[in-house]
Amino acid sequence: MPYLPRGVAQPLELVKSLNALQPFLPPAVVNWRYTIDNDWSGDPSLFFWITLSDEAAKPQNLPRITKYVTGVITQHINPRGQWGLIPYVSFRSQSEQSALKEEVFE
Repeated sequence: MPYLPRGVAQPLELVKSLNALQPFLPPAVVNWRYTIDNDWSGDPSLFFWITLSDEAAKPQNLPRITKYVTGVITQHINPRGQWGLIPYVSFRSQSEQSALKEEVFE
C-alpha cells in the first residue's frame, strides 16, 4: 500500500495549521497563498507564494525577511516532518506582482 502523507490524508487539519500561521507573519508579508500539489518529480508538496512589501523586498532587507518567514513556516508547521510534504516557498514584491499580475500570488 502506498504511503499517504498526513498533509494529504488530513487536509482540513493542515489548513487549520496553515491559517494559524497568520499572527506570526510580519507586516512585511502583504499576501500569502499556498497549495498542496505534487512537485516536478511527483512528490507531495506544499507550495507557498508570498508577496512582500516593496520595502521588505529591497536587497538589504530581503535575506532577513525571507529567512524569518521560512523559519516561521518550518517552526510552526514543519511541512516535511509533521505533514510529509516538501515545502517550496516563492517570494515576490508588491511592485513585481502588480506588473506581472500573476494570479497564483493574488
